[in-house]
Amino acid sequence: MLLEIEAVAEKALDGATLSRETASPQSAPSESSRKRATPSSSRMAVPELTFFIVAAFRRHPHINNVLTHISGGSWSRIEEALQVIVDPDASGRDLSPLVRNIIDLICADRGVTGRIVKPYYRELLVRALGESVARRLITHVTCLFVESEAMPCQIGPPRPAIAATSSSTGVGG
Repeated sequence: MLLEIEAVAEKALDGATLSRETASPQSAPSESSRKRATPSSSRMAVPELTFFIVAAFRRHPHINNVLTHISGGSWSRIEEALQVIVDPDASGRDLSPLVRNIIDLICADRGVTGRIVKPYYRELLVRALGESVARRLITHVTCLFVESEAMPCQIGPPRPAIAATSSSTGVGG
């Protein structure tokens, strides 16, 4: 599945060539490298877009730390979760807890991390995909968020009250 984009096919925002081995460039992108990294038109498959987003998230110190924590240190899980998130056929009903957590970070303005991730992610998409395609993807992810928020919590039935185990006769009775 390919997404039409007006952007990055083979370069990260900092101008570094994307590869699985160098997925986390350490320096912040310069304005000139952002412009260089956006060719006039190209196509990017969902896995390539996901890889691009993962590289950008790994580059940001706070987002990297939070995502490392919520994924149990498994960036392959983060990449799989982001593939589900950017897949236009994804439904809010069948999302894993990790996917829901990442969508919450991307869409909600909750806490410090949400207020960092949401604008960072949106700006990243606009720079990478162009405004119209980014807007469609942001709308899709927002719909996933709304659907997942509307789902009732799947908590098990309440446990029965624990009966008193001591006798009612009291001490020494």
